Amino acid sequence: MSNAPTAGSELSRTPSATPPVAVVVSRATLVGIVALLAAAAALVHRGTGRFWGDLAAYRTGAAAAAAGDGNLYQVFYRGADGIELGFTYPPFAALLLRPLAAVPADVAVGLWTAASVAALVAVVRLTLDATGVAPGRRPVATLLAVLAVLPLFPVTGHLQAGQVGLFLMWMVLYDLVPGRTSRWCGIGIGVAAGLKLTPLIFVGFLLFTGRIRAAATATAVFVATIGVGFAWRRTDSAWFFGGGLLDTARVTGDPRTILNQSLAGALARIADTPDLAWVWAVTAAVVAAAGTALAVWCARAADQLVAVLACAGTGLLVSPVSWHHHWVWWVPALVLLADRCRRHGHRLGAAALAAVWLALVASTSWVLAAPGGWDLHFTGLGLVYSNLYVLIALAGLVLLAGWLLRRNAARREPGRRYGPGEPDGLRIAVPE
Repeated sequence: MSNAPTAGSELSRTPSATPPVAVVVSRATLVGIVALLAAAAALVHRGTGRFWGDLAAYRTGAAAAAAGDGNLYQVFYRGADGIELGFTYPPFAALLLRPLAAVPADVAVGLWTAASVAALVAVVRLTLDATGVAPGRRPVATLLAVLAVLPLFPVTGHLQAGQVGLFLMWMVLYDLVPGRTSRWCGIGIGVAAGLKLTPLIFVGFLLFTGRIRAAATATAVFVATIGVGFAWRRTDSAWFFGGGLLDTARVTGDPRTILNQSLAGALARIADTPDLAWVWAVTAAVVAAAGTALAVWCARAADQLVAVLACAGTGLLVSPVSWHHHWVWWVPALVLLADRCRRHGHRLGAAALAAVWLALVASTSWVLAAPGGWDLHFTGLGLVYSNLYVLIALAGLVLLAGWLLRRNAARREPGRRYGPGEPDGLRIAVPE
């Protein structure tokens, strides 16, 4: 009989293993966080009747669509602040949201918050899987990462509004994260695009990286969601896909608002005018081309997660409207950067990570802009403050381009190699 140690006993003696008690406590704490935030959200909504305006607009639209064809884009939810919010997604989304319209608002808020936080946890876990964190460390690492990203304004804003971005991000990452490639890849992207059109940028990413089958699957699923929408509500579908989707006035009244963290919003704030269609079109085209090229370059260099994040950031920059809560993609980006800094001891990277984290938390102050009457006009340092996400994202793309160029140059140097066994992600050149 062999005296060789079992895989389990070997794992328990490795530095990467976490004591079972810590694993159980971490998982239980995550469940508790989901339950606590869901209960708190429901109680706050019951006590105030405020917030969760986007979720209320979803429920209003879904209820109108359930009542008959031609109603979906004709109704609006008026919040306590007097702002009217209409349904801005395809009819397929309204169909899936119908169950939320059938329950009391407090229940809907609690359920939606629980699902949103669960999606956040899933995104963090997928990111840690992709970065190569040891399985035994992942429960504790997931808990720590979730606690770190919960205060970020894109996350708190998402939860407070009742948005869909965390779900879409999870579906995209599940399709694209390294190590999860399968013949079904593309289904998540197709469904996400059927709910909200912005994930279509990842279909282009699949095409440019040579994953034709996955791109075809995503396209077929997306087209199927359109077909379902037409079969269910033909008039609403015809209006939306016949041009209604281009009506940005339904999304924002003035692109200069500080909460619009896109190139279009940044340019409008810099010039202090919303009439910059041609300037934005040219700028967006250049950034789209450069960002897509960087994403493809990363994918071909086996840095799949970095490639996905570059693609996501590019999409957010070039979109006409990218609200603060659309930028939940900072979550996997910061988790990835934190892992790389931990592995390689990058002090400068750690300082940059801390600075970005502080900026994303500090941007919570933007909620005071509209009530204070200073959300449209900025000068001097106010232009930096009001364009934080755009500037950080552009800087990230520039740094990524520089890193790719340096790595290519290092590969051509004699006596240089890359460290063996390094996971997908940012790799460090080391001397022989």
